[in-house]
Amino acid sequence: MNWQSFWRSSRSTIISAIIALVVIVGLFVLFNALPAGQKAEPTEVQKEEEQKEDQKTNDEKKQEQKDETGKVTLPTKYTVVRGDSLWKISTRLYGTGYNWVLIAQENKLANPNIIHAGNLLTVPKAETQVRTYTVVRGDSLWSISERYYGTGFQWYKIRDANSGKVGVLSNGRPLITPGRVLIIP
Repeated sequence: MNWQSFWRSSRSTIISAIIALVVIVGLFVLFNALPAGQKAEPTEVQKEEEQKEDQKTNDEKKQEQKDETGKVTLPTKYTVVRGDSLWKISTRLYGTGYNWVLIAQENKLANPNIIHAGNLLTVPKAETQVRTYTVVRGDSLWSISERYYGTGFQWYKIRDANSGKVGVLSNGRPLITPGRVLIIP
């Protein structure tokens, strides 16, 4: 057998096989470096970051001004912590997540879905009066919900708050008529 001709004809196949073997051995070593189910010990940097996050959480709690009933006095400032969203902040401070739109509008957020830990947000006082809306031609519960809640997916809240004012079409969809005054919860 002529090794030179064999090498020339099979060179790329042999090199590919050697590379694949090295990758497989490397992955085997990598995945078996730690025993299964055991986590690596956190580094000093990770421990310091966790302590800083705990400190931020404690500072945030001190920052919130509370009255004698334990509720936050609004308006207030709020420092965003890791894992927060406007919905979570609204739920914590207003008791309902649906007021996230107020926080987004007050802080002029270009994209309310993106907030970062450490951001300082102004949380406005929530409107306590009953809001109403007079239906005009072309309106739907979806479009009204978008106007007041920032999303059309909350349309059912308007429907539920206005029983007797919202009809039902034969296909099950809600029917609102122009001139009807709806309560916006």
